[in-house]
Amino acid sequence: MKKVKYILCGVVLVGLFAFAGPLKETSNFFTITKNMELFANVYKELNDSYVDQVEPAGLMRTALTAMLKKLDPYTNYITEAQIEDARLKKFASGGDIGVKLIKKGEDIVISEILEGLPADKGGLKTGDIIKMIDGKETKERTVKDVELFLQGQPDTEVELEVIPFGQTSVEGKNLTREAIKPKDVTFSKMLNDTVGYVKLSTFLARGCGQFVKDEIDKLKKENENFKYLIFDLRANPGGLLSESILVSNIFLPKDELVVVTKGRDPEQVQELKTQMDAAYPDIPLVVLTNNKSASASEIVSGTMQDFDRGVVIGKRTYGKGLVQQTKDIGFNSKVKLTIAKYYINSGRCVQAVDYYGDYTDAGAKQIPDSLKNEFRTKNGRLVYDNSGVEPDILIDKDQYSPITDALLKKHAVFDYANHYASKHDSIAAPLEFEISDADFEDFVKYINGQKIETEFETEKLIKDLEKSAEEEQYFDAVKNELQQLQAKINEFKTADIRQHKKELKGLLKYEILNRYYYDKGRLEASLNDDLDVQEAFKLFGDMDRYNKILSGEAN
Repeated sequence: MKKVKYILCGVVLVGLFAFAGPLKETSNFFTITKNMELFANVYKELNDSYVDQVEPAGLMRTALTAMLKKLDPYTNYITEAQIEDARLKKFASGGDIGVKLIKKGEDIVISEILEGLPADKGGLKTGDIIKMIDGKETKERTVKDVELFLQGQPDTEVELEVIPFGQTSVEGKNLTREAIKPKDVTFSKMLNDTVGYVKLSTFLARGCGQFVKDEIDKLKKENENFKYLIFDLRANPGGLLSESILVSNIFLPKDELVVVTKGRDPEQVQELKTQMDAAYPDIPLVVLTNNKSASASEIVSGTMQDFDRGVVIGKRTYGKGLVQQTKDIGFNSKVKLTIAKYYINSGRCVQAVDYYGDYTDAGAKQIPDSLKNEFRTKNGRLVYDNSGVEPDILIDKDQYSPITDALLKKHAVFDYANHYASKHDSIAAPLEFEISDADFEDFVKYINGQKIETEFETEKLIKDLEKSAEEEQYFDAVKNELQQLQAKINEFKTADIRQHKKELKGLLKYEILNRYYYDKGRLEASLNDDLDVQEAFKLFGDMDRYNKILSGEAN
């Protein structure tokens, strides 16, 4: 057995030095070979002398994953098993079932159904728990893993086992994947006689650039007074780089430089320019962004800013300016690594200085000025790199109250919307539906019945006190007092919920609308209360201010 281990370690060492071979001419060669030998020696000693039997492949996976984690969140080692499970070779084909997912505890839960796609036609509902996909459990998987499992070639079948919301028994669902088309991620309407609105949710679908143009054309054709455009890229995580160029080309003339990608190899610099005449070169434009606007959506919003072509309103974007490529590394494994950064027209890279592990709501942080570099737009306005795209008009929305924030984190609004939908076959149209006072009281009753623990600091302290009392055998003596204290806190929480009734009613309204009219219905209703949209209306009503912002004359 020991001989086998030595052979294994010898193979690893030879492989490592084989990898180092092409690097002999680099200044780092000695450091690389020294550390490779140290790694192989540790690997060998673990196989020879560790107290328990070790799994060499598992150790190597851990080592590779930890090494790549030190670089950036998008550089990953992909094992042979992961390739098979996730059907990596089928990513580009675009087949999917049309759901969005969240993680609740150990469960993967459907958070949104896309209208008219396989999940919708197959009877899946928001709130359903996906337990298995093609015989593979989802319990210990991440949301990203499960999303990959659901993807595949269009017209191929995927077998699911789900627990419908509010039930305990598992149901089987066989769905046939479909290609996600641009119409599935785009929404448009006239907000009044002169202001048109187009929302693009992702850049993942090929042709979404043309589809955005078609939506604007439709607004213009159907409304002779159409004069202004709000282009909404909020919560758009990006997608195809080529589509970001096509979308930018709607508003920019031919042969304008949009993006340059640069890696370590100076010969691999790629310049991407607009290829056609602009369809709408002069229409007054507002681009909406937030901290979930990333990648391709940052290219478009940043490019409009660099060319002083439109005013960006909202929140700072996420800050992803990195380009990835997947490479074969042998033994049916791959590594997805960051090979370049992209730079928009002004020369800035929107990548935040700090790399982020998982995709979160945080987005790019405000970093010290000393870590930023100054760049200029076409009109000479100052813009900065290393921190996403900073809006021209920053909408600093009030944060939710602590009780609302706690309920959102516990998915209380989400769960109640599912509960509501299970009790009502239909509701009023999006622009007519409202949450009644009786509905709100039902919500309060529901969350109290569910005993949702909001985990305020006070509650955490009570739990710690209970634990300490049990350890020190005082619990029986203080049990009643602790229970009374918790009951009192629950009373205050209920009162706090009622105090923030207006805030919560709005959130409930939009979440419930999503169950009946999908994201388009929720979006249509929410635009009336949207602070970013209201700011855009103000700006279009004061074109002198609009022009001063783009010329750099505004304070």
